[in-house]
Amino acid sequence: MRKKLYFLFLAVFICISLPGCGKNNNENITNENISSGETVNPDNKQDKVTTSPATEETDKPDNEQTSEVTETIEPKAGQLSARQQYSDASRVVKFLGLKEYKKLKGDNYTDKAKKNKKFLVLFLSIRNTSNEKDYINPNYITAKIDGKDIEHTFLVNEPFSYPTIFTNIEAGRAIGGFVVWEVPENWKKLEMEYSAWKNIDGLTLHAKFTPDDLSDPLMYNAVNFS
Repeated sequence: MRKKLYFLFLAVFICISLPGCGKNNNENITNENISSGETVNPDNKQDKVTTSPATEETDKPDNEQTSEVTETIEPKAGQLSARQQYSDASRVVKFLGLKEYKKLKGDNYTDKAKKNKKFLVLFLSIRNTSNEKDYINPNYITAKIDGKDIEHTFLVNEPFSYPTIFTNIEAGRAIGGFVVWEVPENWKKLEMEYSAWKNIDGLTLHAKFTPDDLSDPLMYNAVNFS
């Protein structure tokens, strides 16, 4: 009887001890895997391997890097006078006349200068010899009378039938037009500068005129500018 009880207790003890042995074996395997740097997956499933953005290659080789090349436009100054036209590969600018008006009559309106002032009208022709349309922009014209800044103005009537110079010029075509300032009656020198072409090919056009340059232009005829 004692032998039977002994064997019974021995069997129970062995049953209790076996799971513990298995657990210890698993723990030993896990510890060995961790120490060797391996990832433990108890379900034996395949883990997806993802790459951290920090480990992605972001730097391009030097030979693949591009740099912007900025074209430098060299500034240049052009000169215009009553005796000298200005010309280059893109345009021809000619002096046509310079005229003073105290008033300019029309059919319905008369342009009148202020007291002790007069209108000074400059007549020009411009031929566009480039391949693109050109616009004569009033915002890029500056002037001085006897060293003082002056703004150009406008006339309701057209002197010698000329339109304003501020217009579009088609490629290969020419225009005739005028610019006008209200100046002191005893003015001595007009200095003008046009800088709209500076952004295209670096040109700033300068002109100087005195009362000695006063002259009547030919009457406007669009045929002369075709």
